Amino acid sequence: MFLNLREMSGWQKIIVLGTNMAKPKKVKEGNTLGPKAKGLFDHINHIRERQDPKYFDTLTDADKKSWSNYMVCRFLSMQPELIEYINDIQKYAAMLEPKYFYRILITLVPIGRAFYPYIKNKSEIKWTNELMVLLRNHYQESERNVIEYLNLLTTEELRDVVGRYGFTEKEIEKLIGHEK
Repeated sequence: MFLNLREMSGWQKIIVLGTNMAKPKKVKEGNTLGPKAKGLFDHINHIRERQDPKYFDTLTDADKKSWSNYMVCRFLSMQPELIEYINDIQKYAAMLEPKYFYRILITLVPIGRAFYPYIKNKSEIKWTNELMVLLRNHYQESERNVIEYLNLLTTEELRDVVGRYGFTEKEIEKLIGHEK
């Protein structure tokens, strides 16, 4: 038996349609998986705040998998006071076991809660292909070296070099314009 909604009045449609409404989702009872494994930021917070020399003895295998000497160094180096120290010990990060690397870090990092935002790479400026070819020919250098020159040259010096090849002001502006 099919219901014809066209023949029903407004309140009848509400009753019929209301009976087919979605049922509420069941809420899971408790976490059956056990305690959540520690992540990278949990380790970093422990280095900055607690500094327990026996920390690695208390970690589970899942907790130890989330540790990375390289990534810990990367995030700790966002703290300006630690950059030089982290740079010095990072040479040994690949050779040392995480347990011993952690012990070195707790001797270097001052205790205290802090937030140091992650510093992202500056987006690299892309120069026009025509400008790159012109400058490679002008300087008789590789593209890599020309990119370094572009980072060192002022806009006025760049205009001067391009202007030597007979380009108009409008063409120079088009050549020097950055692609994003």
